[in-house]
Amino acid sequence: MKPRVTYRALEKDPSYEHPVDQTVRQRVGRRDLQRIVATKSHAIVKALGPRKRKLWFDFESAADELRAKREAAYFNVGVEQGIAACAVHGLGRPSKRVRAHAQHVVQELLRTGVERRDAVKSALVAAWALLGGKVATKAKHVDQ
Repeated sequence: MKPRVTYRALEKDPSYEHPVDQTVRQRVGRRDLQRIVATKSHAIVKALGPRKRKLWFDFESAADELRAKREAAYFNVGVEQGIAACAVHGLGRPSKRVRAHAQHVVQELLRTGVERRDAVKSALVAAWALLGGKVATKAKHVDQ
């Protein structure tokens, strides 16, 4: 039997937590640390008094934004490295040495911090140079 929806239930804000965030929260857990952070943060705000609270809230906001951007970057880099590693291992049956060199090139390109599209262009230009090809006279061909 389905639970009956009441008007009171409509007043509550639904949880918009992303499934990835929910899974990470469940894996990390540590309600004890969450409780400590919450109580200590509240104590700091209370101790600062009304005048200095804005300074604390500005600090927390900047720290949260930095933390979120770092977490997103770690996730994105991890995904990019994983995709690239799978792609290297999925290329036919190259020798172990060729596969290791390819993996090294991929890691070095991703470490530069450039976008994947630029990393791919760089790898293609390097491969073309190693093959002894001539550089295209029209940049249009390289950018496509």
